[in-house]
Order: sequence, then C-alpha cells, then structure tokens
Amino acid sequence: MTPRFFTLFRWQVLRGVARHRLLAVLNVVSIALGIAVYLAIQITNESANRSFAASVDLVAGKAQLEVSGEIDETLWPRIAHAPGIRAATPVVRGVVVLPDVPGEYLQIVGVDWFTNGPFRTFAPGAEMPGFDFEKWLATPGGVAISKEFAERNRLAIGDSIRVLANSASRFLTVLAVLEPGDSLAATQPRFAAMDIGWAQELFDTQGRLSSIPLILDGPARATEAADVVRQMIPGSLTVEAPRQRSFQMQHMLAAFQLNLSALSMVSLLVGTFLIYTSVSANVTRRRVEIGTLRALGATRMEVRCLFLGEAFFFGAVGIAVGSLCGVLLSHSLIGAVAKTISSLYLLVSIDHAHLGAVQIIIAGALGFAAVFAGAWLPASEAAGVDPITALSRGAHAGAPPERVRNGSWLGAFLLLGATVASWIALQNGPPAASFAAAFFVLAAFATLSPGAAVIFSRAASALVSGTIVLRLAAENLGRSLRRNGITIAALSCAVAMMTGLTIMIFSFRSSVDAWVSRGVVADLFIAPASNEAIGLDAFVPSAAIDWLRARPGVSGVDTFREIQVTPETAGVGGAERFAARLAVIGGQYRSNMEFDGGGAAEKMGRVFRGEAVAVTESFARKFRVGAGDSIAVATPRGRQEFKIAGVYADYTRDQGVILIARLLFEKFWDDPRVQSLAIYLAPGAAAENVAEAFRVQFNGAGEFAIYSNRDLRRRILTIFDQTFAVTYILRTVAVLVAFVGIFLSVTTLVTERAREIGVLRAIGASGAQIQGLFMAESAMIGALASGLGLVSGALLAVVLTRVVNPAFFGWTIALRVPWKALILTPMWIVPAAIAAAWLPANRATRSMIAETIREE
Repeated sequence: MTPRFFTLFRWQVLRGVARHRLLAVLNVVSIALGIAVYLAIQITNESANRSFAASVDLVAGKAQLEVSGEIDETLWPRIAHAPGIRAATPVVRGVVVLPDVPGEYLQIVGVDWFTNGPFRTFAPGAEMPGFDFEKWLATPGGVAISKEFAERNRLAIGDSIRVLANSASRFLTVLAVLEPGDSLAATQPRFAAMDIGWAQELFDTQGRLSSIPLILDGPARATEAADVVRQMIPGSLTVEAPRQRSFQMQHMLAAFQLNLSALSMVSLLVGTFLIYTSVSANVTRRRVEIGTLRALGATRMEVRCLFLGEAFFFGAVGIAVGSLCGVLLSHSLIGAVAKTISSLYLLVSIDHAHLGAVQIIIAGALGFAAVFAGAWLPASEAAGVDPITALSRGAHAGAPPERVRNGSWLGAFLLLGATVASWIALQNGPPAASFAAAFFVLAAFATLSPGAAVIFSRAASALVSGTIVLRLAAENLGRSLRRNGITIAALSCAVAMMTGLTIMIFSFRSSVDAWVSRGVVADLFIAPASNEAIGLDAFVPSAAIDWLRARPGVSGVDTFREIQVTPETAGVGGAERFAARLAVIGGQYRSNMEFDGGGAAEKMGRVFRGEAVAVTESFARKFRVGAGDSIAVATPRGRQEFKIAGVYADYTRDQGVILIARLLFEKFWDDPRVQSLAIYLAPGAAAENVAEAFRVQFNGAGEFAIYSNRDLRRRILTIFDQTFAVTYILRTVAVLVAFVGIFLSVTTLVTERAREIGVLRAIGASGAQIQGLFMAESAMIGALASGLGLVSGALLAVVLTRVVNPAFFGWTIALRVPWKALILTPMWIVPAAIAAAWLPANRATRSMIAETIREE
C-alpha cells in the first residue's frame, strides 16, 4: 500500500469511527456475535475431548496397550509373562458419589503399588512428604485425592468422606493430596487413587479387574503383542491402544459435536449478512466523499481497499471481542454440555475449559473470511461509483429486474439442491449431506427475498392506497431492494433458524413425551441414587430385589441392566464397527413398545423366550440391519450370533441399543447384577406405602432414588430440556440480528433518501410523517422477514426432523407444530423492527431542507 492510502485510511476510517461511535460499535458487534458463539462451542467440544483423553491417561498411564472389560484377575499373571510384554499392572475402576455434596463424585482408580511403577502418572510415591506406605496398604478406603478436589470440598489428610458405592454407604479416608504439578489429577480433579485390594472391596468386585495396561518390549511389536494377548483372553475383552479408546469415545460423540458446530456456523453466516449491511451503510453515508475522492484522482482499487480495510479493522476488533466473549460463554456452556453427554453417552467431568492457539486461529480465520465475504460486494460497489453521480443526492438503492429474476431462479435451484442432498443423506450417504440440505434451504429463501419484497410491496401499496404515508412506505420497500433485500434476507435467516429449531425441539419433545407415556408404565422405579450423577455405574443389591418380590402388594418386579458391546453385522464390519449398548431386561412384556411394522406382542414374545433380540431404530440405521437379520456379539463364552426379532422406537441413546432378555443374557454372561427396577403394584396397593417401606429398609442414607410413574416422566422430560439448553443461545442471536440489521438498514436509507426527505418536507410533510414513513417501512421489513422466516423455518424443521436426525441419530420424529409460538413470532419481530428504526427515523426529521434540496 502507498503512503497516500494510509493517509486516506486515517482520514476516512479512523476519524469516521470517532464521529460515528454507535455505528462503529454495531460493526464490531456484527462479527463478535458470530465469533463468540462459534468459539464457545469449539472450546466446549475440545474440553470434552480432552477430558476423555485425560480419563484414559489417568487409568492407562504410560501403557502402549490395554486389556479392558470384566477381567478375571487370574489372567493378569499370564498376560504379564506373554511374549513381547515388558510390564503389566492390574487396575480397578469405579465411581462413587458424595451424597452430602449434591452433584459431586470421584472416579476411583485402584492400583497395585508393586507393579504400577512403570505406568505411574498419579499414584502417590514414597517421596511425597508425609506419605505413609504402610498406612496406604493397611487402611480400608484410604485414598489419594487431587489438590483441587481437596480445596473445593475443604478436605485435608486424615479426613473422612462419606460416599455411595454400588448403593452402599461407605467412608473413605484421605491419606494423600496429589499436587497438580506431579499428577494428571490437574486435568481430572474428580479423581482418587487407592490400593487395588481396597478398591475391589469398595466396589464388590473381588476377583475381577477393570483393565490391564501393558508396556511392550518395543512399540513396533504392538500388533504382534496384541495378537498374542487376544489368544489368551475371552472374546468379550478388548485389546487396544489407550489412545485408540479415546478416539472411539470422540467418534461416538462426533454427531453430537458436529450438530453444535453446525449451529455455531449459522451464527457466522448471519454475521456475514450483518457485515454486508454495515459496510453498505458506510458506503451510502460516504457516497459524496467517494465521489470527491474519485474526482481528485483516487483509483478504484484504493476505494475498494479503503472499505475492505475498514471492514477488516472492525473485524479485527470484533474477533478480539468475540473471542473474549466466546471464552466467557464457554464456561456457561460447558456445564450444560457435560450434563447432556453424561446423560446420553458416558460420564464426563469437564472441570476446565481448554483454549488452544489453534482454536483462536481457526475462529479468527473464519471471522476474517466472514468479513471479506460480507464486505466485498459493497466495497466493489463503492469502487464502481461514478464521481458525477455520487456528488448528487438521490436514491441509489434500486435493484435491476434481472437481479430479482436471477435470484428467483437461484432460489429454485437451491431448493432442488436441498431435495437432492436430503435424498443422499437418507440413502446411507454422508450424514453431512443433511446439513448441506439445511444450508440450501436457508440460502434459497435468502435469494428469494428480493422477489418476495417486490410482490409484497405491490400488494401492500394496493392495500393501503388510501393512506399516503403507508403507501409511500410500501413503494419505498420495493424501490430500495439493494438495501432492503439483504436486510430481509438476514432477518429471515435468523427467524428461520429460530423457527426451525423451535419446531424441531417441539416435535422431538412431543415424540419423547408420547414415547414416555407409552413406555413408562410401572408404578414405581428404583435405582441407585448415584446413577443420577454418574450414569449406569452402580447396582441394586440382590437383597433389595428379593425384599420387593416378597412384599405384599407388589405384583411384579422388572429388572434392567446395560453394558457396552461392539456388534458385528453384515452391514458394518471390520474397522468400521461401532460400539453399542446391550440392554438386559428381566420380567415380562407390558405392551409398552412400538415396533416398525407392528406385531409388538409377537416380537417381544420371541425376545422374552430367549429366541431373538430387538434393536432400536438408531441401531438399525447405524448397523444397516432390520428384522430377520443377525448380529454377532463377543461374549465371555465366545462370539455369539443373535437373530433380530424387530426394530423398535427408542430415544435414550443414539449409539443404538440391543434389547436382550435376562434369560438369554445369562447363557453367555455370568453377571446377575441389575442397575434399576420397575415395580408393578397389585390393585389397591399404594405406591407411597411401598416406597416408604423400602426407604425404611434400604434407603436410610439416601442410597436409592425412588420415583413414582409421574415423577419419572417429569424427570425424563427435564433431562430432554437440559439437552437442548445450548440451542436457546441461538434464539438470542435472532433477536440481536432483528435489531442490529434493521437499524443499519434504516440508517442507510435515511442517508440515501436525503433529497427525497427534503422535497417531502418542502411540500408540507411533517416531521411525524417522515418518521412514520421510515418506521412503517421497517415494520413491513419485519413483517415480510417474519413471513419468509416462518416458511423457510418450517422447511428447515422438516429437514432437521426428517433428514438430519435420521441421518445422524437414526431417530424417527413425528413433525409437530407449536402454533402459538409461531403466531407470536411476528408480534415481537415487527415491534423490534419498529424500535430499531426509531433513532435513524428521528434523525431524518432533523435534516435541513435547503441543504438537502440544493444538492442537485
């Protein structure tokens, strides 16, 4: 750039910022908004992924391979002496909750002191000040906790902690506090180490291990060593690199995180529209200055770079502000996302937000890309201004008919593209094609907005022909398409996003509500209270089950257990295999399930007789199977094939679930434990009496959560609402877009129509009429954008419910429309548009008549 350009930049841009502070703030907000939402979601996703990786590292330490599953401890010495294995150590894992501190829990890792040395990343060492090795081995429930956890809960060495482990109240004793600098507990504060023998007693897993980390003679022998170990263990156990397990966890969450990322990208798209409107406003406001500069010899490139430079200047500030806001916003998102992941997938504790340089760089690059995309067209328009035309005031905002026609054709083409992308996604194509379909819908209506504005303008002009102010407002709407078209497009996209999410969430919630009403039929539900905080990790004592079955007034007790498996099917195999959940049910069929193709009683009869299994819709789609197909599952007694009786609706897990009867499960798994109970009462029996008797007998210290039928339904829907809490942030974006976009648009129109305003004032128009003219036009912009947004939002909702959800999650959602919420949308969009137009419209009434008219 030449020195002359920097002089122009200083005079035209930097001095303009000082003179128009409000517009400068709106420019910054335009990009900061999108950056904040995008970066917050990326930080949250990265924090979740790092939490998984840290959890794996805590358990496996420096291991190169790890055997995991329900392991007979007699296998450990044999594996330790296998060829290629240099070191092996047994590990027991479990989770306990602190009932006296709601929501708090500890991930316990039981380690063997004598063999854990080569792997150690967390266990206390003899060199630690005050550490007593003999007490470590001799104290039941002795633990080492992280310093952060100790400080948060005001714990010191020697203190006792009451915990719930497998529904039993136990006490742990703090024997050591791990310093952050010496332990991975710095990244996983809800972590405690204890001797493996005491851990087995705590979790009642005597004779069983959770994993065996391995160090090899050489990393190059990993494949060979894994093959040797696989020959020594049952097929139900896995042998893989710890890092691979972390990758699998991340892969399991990929769809959930991709949805969040896609929603955050929409905020950047809307930010691009706002940048366009903002730069357009600046171009219009400085049109005379542009003409002067061009008349004095400034080149087209200098003018273009001047406005691009201004946009990048505001973009840089916006990215900085948005990054800061994104970090702050991520702290509020992390809690909601962690709860959602723990409810739907697996336990995760995201105690720290992980912000990396790469995230900032990517967010900055996307921000500058959005700035460039939004600023290029108005900057080019400024570069192409004719000096003579620019030095005269008048309306310059009309759009040629060809552009309107081309936009209509492009919109139709994009709608066709949305149809094709939807078809590809539903035909087992790339799930990302479903997001392409959603984008095409939004883009289609954005390009159709100028044509819709022309039609709306003509219809409104005819409708209000008797009122001069409203008629002029309607005609001006159609004459100023170059400005109004972009504003309408931006606002309609924001309304469409909000409408689509509202319909999708309402439809999903209605489907879940119907599913819960049909499926939750027991009178009482009992589960370990700790499972509400840590997932399905604790078990119901057999004594409690026997007591309930013998209780007068109890007609039936159904049991539930869930474990993770890796099925093999003809549709998906080899390296593409996914993890799924195996749901073990005991009891009898209660006519509470809905199957594809009907025949629920016959299909569930086969399941309960142990002849077949049933699978969820998400499982059927992910593994490409259906009724009559077979799936193979590795069990402690080897690989077993199971016939699929049918496919049923379920909204608990998008991983996919295999439903198997306890009768068939016990043939291949030696595991009688259950995680929850459904209790059916005899006629006349009171649920409150049974629940109170159970509390007296087993729940003295709050070990169990007991829900009535109504309470459990309410709890399920509360978890659902919590799952979609993140999307409500995007609704706020719509409100801000409505205000900022229209404010900028009306500001531009007031500047462009300065001479027209002067003429109207000269022939007798009052200030109130001028103000009413612009506010009426803004109201029409809000009304038209609301209408377009509602229509495009409805189509977007169809894509979200019928394409995105089946493609990513495999769920079938019945489309339901929240009419009340949709009817209310224009009722707040239009007032917001009027409010946004008030200040620039008020400025229009203070223009000097003689000055504006003399320009020509």
